[in-house]
Formats: sequence, structure tokens, C-alpha cells
Amino acid sequence: MKRQLVAAILVGAFCSVSLFAAEPALQAQVKRADGWVAYHVPMIAEAGEPCCFSWRAGSVSNTGCDLDGRQWNFGTNDKHQPTEKTGTLAMYLHVARGNIDRVRAVAASCPVKAQSEIRWIENADALQSVQLLSGWLAANDAHKEDDNALAALAYHDESSATPALAARAEPGHPRDAREQALFWLGQTRGVDGAAIVERYATTDGDPELRAEAIFALSESHAVDAYARIHAIALNDHSEHVRSQALFWMAQMEDDRAARDITAAIDTEQSEDVREEAVFALSQLKDAQADEALIALMRGNYPRDVKKQALFWLGQSGSARAMQYFDEALTKSP
Repeated sequence: MKRQLVAAILVGAFCSVSLFAAEPALQAQVKRADGWVAYHVPMIAEAGEPCCFSWRAGSVSNTGCDLDGRQWNFGTNDKHQPTEKTGTLAMYLHVARGNIDRVRAVAASCPVKAQSEIRWIENADALQSVQLLSGWLAANDAHKEDDNALAALAYHDESSATPALAARAEPGHPRDAREQALFWLGQTRGVDGAAIVERYATTDGDPELRAEAIFALSESHAVDAYARIHAIALNDHSEHVRSQALFWMAQMEDDRAARDITAAIDTEQSEDVREEAVFALSQLKDAQADEALIALMRGNYPRDVKKQALFWLGQSGSARAMQYFDEALTKSP
């Protein structure tokens, strides 16, 4: 009996140690006490210097975040960034009854206030931070804080953040969560993130998600995203997806857009997609839009295309558009 009792005690002790060891040190430190807890980890360069900005009359009137504010809106503003970027991310987690219920992430340079004292953890491990956020997301699917946690993951200068975001884009998660994960993969996770987004943009069974993935891909500066989106515009079997690809091609300020969208109008069989393509041309920057629309009016295009080009040229109201109308109306028969 004594031998069995000793064995049982040893097994119980081993299990207790194993359970304790299963909880990473960072997670244990975070959950140690309720309230706001914070730590620093390296921040990916593509994040910029995220912070909260208040605007007045088109200019930033205040910089800084209120952790307890009713609304949490953060972003980057190139005109008001510090001359030297910190390269450090400040993670703020709110703990209630031993569980995380709010996630915030901004640059270390961003001023932050809270109603109560913020407890700081020193020398936080970035890998454990990614694991903490990933586990929290997995346990709180469709939680209202998902978007903030995904952004926080995306800002980590830690390679494991990319597969963690990719896991949230997999089928089985709510579509809005998948779309947000793809957005952050495209915007911040470089070549690897762009490759994941492109895979969903070209192979996912949901055309709505493919269309959103195209937008996410357009946010990437790590690859020639324009060329990849152009290929989708030519090859996807969904009219909606092709239309969205043409639209985002026009938004990317690429010199190839006017030529490629016009060429798509030449070959596109769908009247609805041609209509969207003409609208896409109208969204080109500077004088490109007017010249592209005028070229449609002068070219050998179907009546529906010219009708749409005429409409959007009229909406332009530019001096070049008015010049074209004057020439067309006064031209001798």
C-alpha cells in the first residue's frame, strides 16, 4: 500500500508539473492579475508606426490612444510619424477574471493612457506572444476583438505570425475573419503573405472571398501584385471576381492599368464585366481616366461600352472632358 501511495503521489506531482509547464511563461505572467498588462516585442517594418489619431479640418489634432475608450481606431499617418521609427510593438492586453478580454497593439512611440495603472512585463518572448494571440483567437472565434488581435499578430516581427494568420484564413472560420486575416497577410507579411493571399484569390471556392482576397493582394508591395491581379481578371470564371480584379487594377496607380483594362474590354464577353471595366477606367488617376474614356468613345467598341464611357466622362467635369464634348458637338456631319 505504501508503495502504491508513493507512486500515486509521484504521478500527481508529475501531472501538476506538466500542466504548469504547458502554460508558457508569458501567458502565465499576463493572467497573473486582472487589469491592463503590457509588454514590448519587435515590430515588423511594414507596420509603420501604428497609433490613434484625432482629426480636425483635415489635419491631425491629437495623437495617442485611450485603452478604455469606447471606440478603438488606430492607423498610420506618414505625415505625422516620428523621424525615427522605433521598430518596437507595444502589446496591451486586458485581463478580467483571469482571462484576456481585450487586445490592443500600437507602436511603442504611441502615447497611451488608461483608467488604471498598466502592469508591464519585461523581456517578453515574441514567439510566446504569437502563441498567446493564436490560442486566444482559436478559443474566441467570431469574437468582437478578433480584428485587433489579427492586427497585433500581423505587426509581430516573428516568422511564426505568418502561419498563425494563415490558419485564420482557412475554411471553417467566419468569412469576415478569413477576409481580415487575408488583408493583414497581404499588407504586412511580405512575399510569403502575398503567396498565401494569391492562393486564396485564385483557388477558393467562394467567389466573394476570392474578390476580397484580390483587394488584400493589391495591398502587397513585396511582389508584382498588379501582374497577379491582371491574370485573375483574364482567367477567373466568375464575372464578379473579374470585375473586382479590374477595379483594383485601376486603384493601384500602375502605368499598365489603362492599357490592360482597355484590352480586357476588347476581349470580355460579359456586358456586366465590360460595364465594370469602363467604370474602372474612370477611376484612374490624373488625366489618365479622361484619355482612356475618350479613347473608348473614338474606338470601335460596342454601343454599351460607349454609353458607359460617355456617362463617366460626363461625371468627370474636367477641362479635358469638356473639350472633347465641345469637339464632338461642333464636329461637321
